[in-house]
Amino acid sequence: MTLHPAPDRLVLELLEERHESALGIVMSNRSSGESPKGRVVDVGYEASSRLEGIKRGDTVFFLSGKGDMVVASGVSRVIIHLGDVLAWAGEQ
Repeated sequence: MTLHPAPDRLVLELLEERHESALGIVMSNRSSGESPKGRVVDVGYEASSRLEGIKRGDTVFFLSGKGDMVVASGVSRVIIHLGDVLAWAGEQ
């Protein structure tokens, strides 16, 4: 099954970074206070026109606590509103 975002949404592959404390406790970026980030899988047409230059493969930083997790064909994705995007970086 292929996800197609609504016009004002982006579909992301969540990029979790794990950090280890001095005591060896492993924490995700959600518990460290960092903004979550994801790799763009698909962009709605309104989002692509308002976020000029954003494209598949870019890394997006978005507001913590925003977005909805969905599972399609066994793959987890996050769908976010274009207003929740803080910044993005092109493919490296």
